[in-house]
Amino acid sequence: MKIKSIIKNNKYIGLTLGLVFMLINLLYTPDSLNIIAWRTLGVAILMATWWLTEALPLPATSLLPILLFPILGINTIKETAFNYAHPIIFLFLGGFILGLAMQYTNLHKRIAFFIISNFKAGPNFIVLGFMISTAFLSMWISNTATTIMMLPIAISIISVINKGNIKNKNEKNFAISLILSIAFSATIGGMATLIGTPPNAVMAGMLSKIYNYQINFLDWFVIGLPASLLLLPITWFILTKICFPTNKLKNLDGKLILKEQNKLGKITIDEIIVCCIFSFTAFLWITRKWLTNLFEGTLPHGAITDANIAIGAAILLFIMPSFQNDKKRLINWEVTKDLPWGALILIGGGLTLASAINSSGLASWIGSMTGGLENTPIIMITIISIISIIILTELTSNTATASTFIPILGATAIGLGENPLILIIPATLAASCAFMMPVATPPNAIAYASGYLNIKDMIKAGVWINLISFLIILVIVYTILGPVFDVKIGEIPDWVKS
Repeated sequence: MKIKSIIKNNKYIGLTLGLVFMLINLLYTPDSLNIIAWRTLGVAILMATWWLTEALPLPATSLLPILLFPILGINTIKETAFNYAHPIIFLFLGGFILGLAMQYTNLHKRIAFFIISNFKAGPNFIVLGFMISTAFLSMWISNTATTIMMLPIAISIISVINKGNIKNKNEKNFAISLILSIAFSATIGGMATLIGTPPNAVMAGMLSKIYNYQINFLDWFVIGLPASLLLLPITWFILTKICFPTNKLKNLDGKLILKEQNKLGKITIDEIIVCCIFSFTAFLWITRKWLTNLFEGTLPHGAITDANIAIGAAILLFIMPSFQNDKKRLINWEVTKDLPWGALILIGGGLTLASAINSSGLASWIGSMTGGLENTPIIMITIISIISIIILTELTSNTATASTFIPILGATAIGLGENPLILIIPATLAASCAFMMPVATPPNAIAYASGYLNIKDMIKAGVWINLISFLIILVIVYTILGPVFDVKIGEIPDWVKS
């Protein structure tokens, strides 16, 4: 009850502070900054304060530009609303619908049990099976939905192994490590793809809007997948070998998994069709660059994008007939009530704010403020930004953190004469690396609510995984980022100058 009271008070404090900051902005204008940039800064501080304290629901705060930008003369209503229909939002929308189709046909459960069934050798391998299943599904389905789907499966296994009563430390360790493995791997898997977690989409959308620079599905996959592949086994080792060792657990019945798998029955035609559409969509995303070059001159420039591939897959799901007696089509519009519409509005609000920060001249002003850091090595600034984002994300929404700091870090990098990607990419990865606190991510909150662990358990494992995440991000940034995105230290790319 005390924690709830503190959170509630923080929201009221955040609501008040945001309004106070906005009032000061309206009453005072400095000579060093033009009025439009100053008003944009005021809205940015207001939104950042309300985002970070969750004074209002995050999507509600994200609608503020539609109200304030026209009134303050920052942008017209048409220019403001345009950003809420950015292509990256339709990429996410199509990805969400594809994920819902997998859930609607139970394909997600079949994939999960197929992977888990191959890891029946012992408790540690059960945990590994759950982690691989959860991470894979989170690459395509929201990490929240994946966690909600996987948790009951895990709890049923825990209840059978422990016979409904946890009697000793080994059984308790198994329960904790299994529950945490789902939450953590849902976050880790989401890092791998552009549609896996909102911070990735926010980053791609902002780069497109601010710099007209496009990161496609494959580009991010080359960065995100190695991060996930490195972090997943290390997380498994930390959970099962260091923090909550489970090797001494003997009462493990592998037949339970087979029994649960058999409940699904034979694979249905609907599942096969959804699987084919899903596989074909992933193939198109991965090969889009090659396809664009193949049809160059035949199709208009920009005809094939990640967004219209995703929407095409979604439309195909609505068109294809169902072979179940109680359904006419694979999915119907009713399933979209489960879409995270709030996440789409949140992304749109972040893109709108980022666009205004750039067009008003505020980004250039922020960049000019970094003159005192010109003798600081960029690697030190990168390290500080990664650590700051990881710590901040433990206390606030990772999407809000990304929306707030990505444009600032981009402007900072340019002010230092560096490629903005050198700060933006690691910050985006860091925004998904929050493993210590229940409030950090929805998967963490869901795991905590299961009743099988307390905050100390999450912190015990999370602090190690946060540290490892920091090191992995740093390694990836300074090994993969350069070759993939042609990033050179001390060089601003042409796409920024133009």
